[in-house]
Amino acid sequence: MPREESEREHMQNDMKSTIQAAVAEEVGKAMGRQLDLLEKIAQFLGIELGANPTSSALKRPPVPPPSSKRPPAPATGPAPKRPSSVRVRKWVKPKQEAAPQPTRAGPAPQKSRGRPRAAARTAKAAAPSPNPEASVSFEVGQEVRYKQGRGAFTAKVKAVDEKAKTVTVERVSDGKQVMRPFDKVTPA
Repeated sequence: MPREESEREHMQNDMKSTIQAAVAEEVGKAMGRQLDLLEKIAQFLGIELGANPTSSALKRPPVPPPSSKRPPAPATGPAPKRPSSVRVRKWVKPKQEAAPQPTRAGPAPQKSRGRPRAAARTAKAAAPSPNPEASVSFEVGQEVRYKQGRGAFTAKVKAVDEKAKTVTVERVSDGKQVMRPFDKVTPA
């Protein structure tokens, strides 16, 4: 019985060594492909390598068994010198600057993206325009032209609101009634 157990252990050890040899050979092949790629990259970058880069792969320590989750250790040895023509830029963390002092009185401007806020647009629209046509008063039944969207239309005045500075007009083409501000309506 003890002899059979020793034979089994011997066979298991032989199998392990055979499997390890096969794995080491495959890893060597895979690393050979990677070394070829690294050599091409080094040539492209102008970095000179040692006399035989593939021979250094053979001198590496054995690869740990696949059950290990650690990546293989990098090859040790002198790093190839970079020619002076290849520049290396290091990333530098930007320095924190002190908050800039406001140069004008009032609240600091808010950073915004996209279109301006509606409050700014309506404040400009509500301001009285220096346009002389804005002071023109309209009469009911008067023929006018007004702008809306991309077009300009001919219409007749139906109602005037002096307080709100708006005119209600009826289009001549289709009879639609629209309320427009004074600055968008001109006498025809």
